[in-house]
Amino acid sequence: MSVKHLRQHLLDWIEADSLGDFLPEVAALDGVNQSPDYHAEGDALTHTLLALKSLPEQVDERVFWAVLLHDIGKAETTAFVDGRWRSYGHDRVGAKMVPGVLARFGRNELAEDVIWLVARHHFAMAWGDSVARGLSWRQRRFCSHRLFPLLLQVAYADAAGSRGISDKGLLARRIEKLARKAGLLGADEV
Repeated sequence: MSVKHLRQHLLDWIEADSLGDFLPEVAALDGVNQSPDYHAEGDALTHTLLALKSLPEQVDERVFWAVLLHDIGKAETTAFVDGRWRSYGHDRVGAKMVPGVLARFGRNELAEDVIWLVARHHFAMAWGDSVARGLSWRQRRFCSHRLFPLLLQVAYADAAGSRGISDKGLLARRIEKLARKAGLLGADEV
């Protein structure tokens, strides 16, 4: 199934209120609270749909799946902790769920790459201001990974789906700029 067809099916399933029949992991995000400071757009499903909407018409299928599934672990991990909604470990939990979803759609061959993207979709937040002085050798090695250009696309979609004060998009752009300067990304990548 092409990304174009999958997008249309997704819209049809949402309109027919049958998303849970086809993508119960995504449907489970409906009503999953998020910190309004960082996610003023609302629940995790709203965020996911906004992130998907930000993707260009022609997008690598692995990016599409990673954006669709990047927060599926939030349904299991979200809790109200210290006065704020938090989803500790949702990236790891979600990554473990990816193979089952892709198998259901006959896209097993994408699983390894999509798992990598989902498990690391918060990389820019984890690095934070550590990149102010440039990339460490570990960060340079990470940016050299064959999927890093796709991960940047996932990070930008994730940021586009957030309506709060998060600076994850700015951090990802800063990292992309440093990776380009270091010669780790080609001119046509991302």
